[in-house]
Amino acid sequence: MTSVGAPTRRMLGIENLPAIYIVLIAVILGAAFLSDRFLLPSNLIAILQQAVITGIVALGMTIVLIGGQFDLSTGAVVMMSAVMALLISPDNGAEAVLAVLVPILAGTLIGVANGLAVYAARANSIVVTIGMQFVIVGVVLAVVSGQHVYPESLIDSFRVIATARVLGISMPIVIFAALVALLSILMGKTIFGRHVYAIGGDIEAARRAGIGIVRTGTLTFALSGALAALAGVIIAALVGHVDPTAIAKYEFPALTAVVLGGTSLSGGEGRPAETAAAILVVSVITNLMTIMNYQYPVQLLVQGILLTAAVAFYAYRRGRM
Repeated sequence: MTSVGAPTRRMLGIENLPAIYIVLIAVILGAAFLSDRFLLPSNLIAILQQAVITGIVALGMTIVLIGGQFDLSTGAVVMMSAVMALLISPDNGAEAVLAVLVPILAGTLIGVANGLAVYAARANSIVVTIGMQFVIVGVVLAVVSGQHVYPESLIDSFRVIATARVLGISMPIVIFAALVALLSILMGKTIFGRHVYAIGGDIEAARRAGIGIVRTGTLTFALSGALAALAGVIIAALVGHVDPTAIAKYEFPALTAVVLGGTSLSGGEGRPAETAAAILVVSVITNLMTIMNYQYPVQLLVQGILLTAAVAFYAYRRGRM
């Protein structure tokens, strides 16, 4: 059945444009109309910078969700990796490399553990990853005694991952854009990507087709853990210190963006680029509310409404197809 908005979209030449891009354009235009500060170059850069951390986490969560599972341990992995990077206290080039690689390796191993529990032991992914979240948070808070983490030293070569610029664009934004491109290719052009979509679409059919369910599924969780850990390392490099209790809540805004971008909660559908567009939608709305002096609880309320509306919309759309 042709939707009501389809003729209009054809007239505008955007009939093949995913809905989230239209939403992004509309939100940007609306924000520009409501605030004359919104289009200031400094504010637009701030929006992109604010989108990066949640965006990197959301990209990993997208891959897992396309495979039909959930990873709700990502916020804890972000916290863990930031703390690990700062505890290494890099004061030379070798330690700076370790401060990046060791947390990412730890996040990858946590993802592997999650994946094996879900795909090999066939445990529920929500239960497994929430349990992993509690384990990580408990261990990290015990190690640092719940205290703010300040490194003894922090060499500039470590902070370059957050402070360097490429053609005038800050490194975290460059990293995020590169990840969107790479993951779009991975999911759209490789055997691995096709297998993930197949598993999320119908895991039993994928198993009968000879797809390595455990291997492929575990890799999706490993990617999610590695990307969440990378986000934590960027936070550590950007800020130079961290409050563990304040940065373990990235999974909710990331999940909001993933679902808003059209990734199906039942698996088999979604694209990293559309998740990136949804991250920008959430960041623009959050930025606008900050400019207009809305408090953080109101921002959480709006995120909750966005998540609920997105789930309802995509469920309604699938019901009509």
